[in-house]
Amino acid sequence: MLLPRDTVRSLALVLLVVLSAPSPAAPQAGTVPSAPKITGFRAADVGPELEREAAMAAVPSADSLRRHLRILTESPSVAGTPGDRANAEYVLRRFEAYGWQARIEEVPVYLNYPKSARLELVEPSPEFLETRERGIAGDKDSFDSDAFGAFHGYAASGDVTAPVVYANYGDVDDLKKLAELGIDVRGKIVLARYGKIFRGLKVRNAERAGAAAVVIYSDPADDGFAKADAYPRGPARPSDAIQRGSVQFLSEGPGDPTTPGWPSRAGGKRLKPTEARGIPRIPSIPIAWAEAEKVLSALDGPLVPSGWQGGLPLTYHVGPGAAKLHLVTEQDYAVRPIWNVIAMIQGREAPGQWVVCGNHRDAWTYGAIDPHSGTIALLEMARAIGTLVKGGWRPRRSILLCSWDGEEYGLLGSTEWCEGHAQELTANAVAYLNVDVAVAGKDFRVNGCHALRDVLTEAMGEVTVPGTNASTFKVWRDKAWSEGKNEWARQNRERRWRGEPEQPFEMNVAPLGSGSDYTAFVDHLGVPALDLRFEGLQGSYHSIYDDFEYLDRVVDPGYAYHLGITDLWGRVALRLAEAEVLPLRYSNTGRFVLDELQSIEERIDDADAGVETDSLRLRVDLAPLRAAAAHLLDRARALESRADAALQGGAWQGGGPGPANAALIRTERALLGPGLPGREWFRHELYAPGLNTGYAPVPLPRLGQAVLDKDRRVLAQSGAPIVQALEHAASELEKAGR
Repeated sequence: MLLPRDTVRSLALVLLVVLSAPSPAAPQAGTVPSAPKITGFRAADVGPELEREAAMAAVPSADSLRRHLRILTESPSVAGTPGDRANAEYVLRRFEAYGWQARIEEVPVYLNYPKSARLELVEPSPEFLETRERGIAGDKDSFDSDAFGAFHGYAASGDVTAPVVYANYGDVDDLKKLAELGIDVRGKIVLARYGKIFRGLKVRNAERAGAAAVVIYSDPADDGFAKADAYPRGPARPSDAIQRGSVQFLSEGPGDPTTPGWPSRAGGKRLKPTEARGIPRIPSIPIAWAEAEKVLSALDGPLVPSGWQGGLPLTYHVGPGAAKLHLVTEQDYAVRPIWNVIAMIQGREAPGQWVVCGNHRDAWTYGAIDPHSGTIALLEMARAIGTLVKGGWRPRRSILLCSWDGEEYGLLGSTEWCEGHAQELTANAVAYLNVDVAVAGKDFRVNGCHALRDVLTEAMGEVTVPGTNASTFKVWRDKAWSEGKNEWARQNRERRWRGEPEQPFEMNVAPLGSGSDYTAFVDHLGVPALDLRFEGLQGSYHSIYDDFEYLDRVVDPGYAYHLGITDLWGRVALRLAEAEVLPLRYSNTGRFVLDELQSIEERIDDADAGVETDSLRLRVDLAPLRAAAAHLLDRARALESRADAALQGGAWQGGGPGPANAALIRTERALLGPGLPGREWFRHELYAPGLNTGYAPVPLPRLGQAVLDKDRRVLAQSGAPIVQALEHAASELEKAGR
């Protein structure tokens, strides 16, 4: 998975601002609880649906999950390697055994494997730095020499000897701060720590600043002993654990960098490697914190600015100083095959409407957590749904299960598949449900498109959190209320000052950025998506220790959380596949846009604070955007009211739910625009990753990025495309009522 699982991902987490109400009071004694409601279903169909879901939930077992995991983690499975191919064939055989029509689709992609890597501290005292973990007693897999040592996907080869400069997280502001301190990184080796932004952008930023190479390490302040006991005692990162990963410039566009914007096919059009955009031209390598400590201890120069001190027992300096490194890396680049596994259960009434579920299968080492905690959930969900089908039931719509390859390098398998099947997906796809890392801890988290909020939260009410009698929704909601009630109160005060009605405290999904296989579905094709997981401190992330022992003993003994995510994933998929009216509620989307416009207005005010020259202030007229968002909200509410009334026994306008469902499928597509400035592959006007974060979302990205960049010209031009997309979406919903 591309997203680092350390605590500095709080940059993304702060964007979850719309939260939930406190728990409703329990029914009084003697009262009859109301029957559960499922959006898109008639009341008479709710009971059979819940019975079907309960039967499905009874199929997965801890023993079966554990057995899948042991097989999938027998050997490393980097994309395109024999271990990866063996796992593809295992997944295919399981799908077929469970009753699915399945196939392997081979995709040729341009990627690299490491031929050699050497990192030496040449000054002040010569010492070779380790580029492979030592292994831990009792964890046999951690000693396997078949796993690749330290390397980065899409790294450049190189031979560099140069002084070192420490750049904190290596983001744009960090490099700017170094320049303000008079520290010149040109010709230097930049040492940066993992976290805050995607690793590829650390290399991009250093390259643009003139650095000769980049070394990235995992600081214990972020995911090591400063957070918890280190593995094998606990989940935190051991001193020798190395975070491998891709350094593609993810936020500029994912997929094969030699086929940007079109599918990678055998004999097809392909750029020359020298023409490929979005990958570095300077070498880089990851190392463990035990090795980085040797470098940091030799740095001189100014003390680091506030917030740059990490968790190692020394005073951090920015350098340069006595520390000089010699880095040699040789990468073997070639066009190599990877393998997507695609399975389908064909729908009984609307086989041309697809509910797509996916998880990637490739890993940097064994991938027990990333990604096989998700792969085993996918396989057990396939077994559970297959059991229903073998019992005589078929879903109203088709369900597709996708085991993606090449995700770790840059979402290769899913991106190339979406580009190759763009016309079919645009016409047919109802939604995409992604699970990457299914379980890395106990905290439920979801990012997604807001139209899918209700189908998710209703399903969450049926899934119990392990070790409690509470539903996943209640635990998620109550935590959000505790953490977010003050912000909710502040926002309502501002609404009163503006003469607007107060809003109830609601639970919502966090907006999507990038970093996993939902990206092409949402950002390029306009297919609404959710990304589900139980998260926590994941100190094994992309290291040799992401293996069977770590997950089985430390993370989820008993596999209770895996059973929970499998249950939830399956329920949401079944409801989307079986609902008479698709449970896509674009009123939620309209409210999300209105809230984000208010947030953007506040950020503009903050950016203009202290700017006395009027021509230098950020200016954009948000009134047309608010009107367009309100129009979308109004049209969505009208359609939802008509559909709900029909499901309660009223008459269907237009003779049935078909026009409503067709309009709902088209609505997310309508939110696509001409492409974001400088990165036209990203087309969604509401969701995208930040240009300088790589994975953290910047909602309403055309506006939001311009505010972050303080780009007055782009900001002034940003409103019209968003208004057009919102009005297009409202028009699609209105068509269903004609």
